[in-house]
Amino acid sequence: MISIGLTGNAGSGKSTVAKIWREQRGAVVIDADELGRSAVKPGSEALAELTRLFGKEILHEDGSLNRKRTAEIAFSSEENTRALNAVVHPEIIRNINRQLKEAGREGVKAVVVDAALIFEFGFERYVDVMVVVDAPRELKISRMLDKGKMDRRTIEKIMEVQLPPDELKKRADYIIDNSEDAEGLRKKALELFDSLVR
Repeated sequence: MISIGLTGNAGSGKSTVAKIWREQRGAVVIDADELGRSAVKPGSEALAELTRLFGKEILHEDGSLNRKRTAEIAFSSEENTRALNAVVHPEIIRNINRQLKEAGREGVKAVVVDAALIFEFGFERYVDVMVVVDAPRELKISRMLDKGKMDRRTIEKIMEVQLPPDELKKRADYIIDNSEDAEGLRKKALELFDSLVR
């Protein structure tokens, strides 16, 4: 089994690459964002701790996490970002490790860890290769705005706390440039996957 760490700044297209690898090559994808959402579901210790830290304004009326409001608060200062990460990241890391072990036992050919903060987690040491997806800054911002979940200011704050693209690329084994159209990205993603997984 090969384990592939897949990362990139917000809006880079890393999750699109993960989807291509899952749907067109059968890779098992461990999605850190999905694990993060699971970690803060209603009734969880993590959600209770975030509410204690940031106040009830981060909750919807039904008690679920208001992600947009939480992002606005959490990325408003380095201290708040660190607090968010200290609550959520340990649970994400535990679940990634568990899923990697399960994939190994099941004889999976390739497993992809899709995580924006993989280097910040120190998680690159648990995977065989690191792939970074990158695109020009304004294109990444435009993609995030198109999703309609955050305003430009919040997106820029998120980018500020992520490792700069040049640093990500220095630490990568492979880089996928996502400055073209969807078909260009698909071709690059499949070509790289096929060279890694035999």
